[in-house]
Amino acid sequence: MELLPTKATFAPGEPLEVEVRDAHGPVTVTLFRLDEAVAEAEGSDGIARFPAQPEGGYGVEADGAASALDVLADPLSRPRYGFVSHYEAGRATDGVADNVRRLHLNCVQFYDWMYRHADLLPPQDEFEDALGRPISLDTVRRLAAAVREAGSLPLAYAAVYAAGRDEWPEWADDGLYRADGTPWTLGDDFLWNVDPTSDRWFDHFAGDLDRTLGVGFAGFHLDQYGAPKRALRSDGTEVDLAAAFPALIDRLAGRLPAARLIFNNVNDFPVWSTAGAKQDAIYIEVWSPHDRLEHLAELVAKARLLAPEKPVILAAYLSSYTGDEEAASMAERLQLATVFSHGGATLLHGEERGALTEAYYVRHKELGPASEDAARRYYDFAVRYGDLLFDRDAVEVTRTHLGGVNEEITIEAPVPAATDCAPGVLWARAVRTSRGLLVSLIDLSAQEDDRWDAPKRGGTELAGVRVAVERARRDAPRFFAADPEGSPSLRPLVSAHEGRHDVVELPAFRTWSLLWVREDG
Repeated sequence: MELLPTKATFAPGEPLEVEVRDAHGPVTVTLFRLDEAVAEAEGSDGIARFPAQPEGGYGVEADGAASALDVLADPLSRPRYGFVSHYEAGRATDGVADNVRRLHLNCVQFYDWMYRHADLLPPQDEFEDALGRPISLDTVRRLAAAVREAGSLPLAYAAVYAAGRDEWPEWADDGLYRADGTPWTLGDDFLWNVDPTSDRWFDHFAGDLDRTLGVGFAGFHLDQYGAPKRALRSDGTEVDLAAAFPALIDRLAGRLPAARLIFNNVNDFPVWSTAGAKQDAIYIEVWSPHDRLEHLAELVAKARLLAPEKPVILAAYLSSYTGDEEAASMAERLQLATVFSHGGATLLHGEERGALTEAYYVRHKELGPASEDAARRYYDFAVRYGDLLFDRDAVEVTRTHLGGVNEEITIEAPVPAATDCAPGVLWARAVRTSRGLLVSLIDLSAQEDDRWDAPKRGGTELAGVRVAVERARRDAPRFFAADPEGSPSLRPLVSAHEGRHDVVELPAFRTWSLLWVREDG
């Protein structure tokens, strides 16, 4: 049996519906908000219907099956970014819509859907893209409609400064050039870079985007290529792209006020200047030298400091999926645990059952059932506990409360516990949220390295982890634990009062466990 919300995200005031697939007989479905059951519904006709609920994340359970859903006024306040990349004539849309619902992908990038980079809309519905792929604009429209119907936002890919071979002569005077006078390009003869500060280019580009909204898109994924960072115009004037990009984003937001905008900060460039621009999220495509899991955590933390009101999305492609799928799935779980536990989101999954292995999304990996199921469990977990993981008022307290001379939180485990990410350790993080203390534990004890894009060993269950929290009030707090692979439900733990601390032993877990310390009032 499978529980499948009818939408990736529900709006406030909207009744909640969960499809019950392959059930044998009547089923009672229970809706949870953190540790509390808030509603029940019968799913005997294939749909369990709940009344509208307040904003937040919810768990869904029935007869051993589980899923999650959330209610958000703005889906991009807690984004789960997906992708589509195939638009053949007559393509069915059901598989994409199911994946959007299953992984709660509430925004979807339509990658390379367009006719040309400098002319997005085709002269007719059936056409070939810049690389000769056959594309049907009718399929693009139907996929956009299906994504919307599934409760998600379809976003059209658009490069902010690219012209192809046929278009380049028209834009050469507004191009970006190297010091030796040669133009900046992507590939030797594929795309030429146009100055994003050019008024002539802006009028063309903004008009192209405006017309594109008629296809059914809710906004745009604005791409750049990471280089150049500084360049020259044809007249020798210097262009600083770190200043040009936020100015372009703001101008586009003014011209297209109804469009949702996400800009690609390639390898963190230039987040320091674009964070304050009028866009809906901070999106970072991750490349070396950001190689380690801790680098992913640092990227999220820095972006959240620069713009606390905006969500952070990382695109960290797993080339490991081109090899041993089981080892790559373990690498994905560690990536998701790292990013989600630090309050970030990812772009990794899309199509019908695809995972990204490189920047050209057309060449994604089709996952097997075991990898799909593992990913679903982690996405469910992030949605269900979004009120804790993505609390914008949360404060990092790891190194002020845990480890070293700190005594507020202590951890005893059969493997070394550490506040720094490293192979062979239990990586701990502590956050003070508006709902209490949250301790995240990621098990790296079986790993030989902490690179995020490298095959990883499957770990065994880690048992015997004890966490002690110094009591700050007269009444003891309540402790709950959950993990995405074993028990997605918050389980209440019995604590013992030892000296100044309340001590609990966590249930055995694999990969990632959350401990929530709830202080009522």
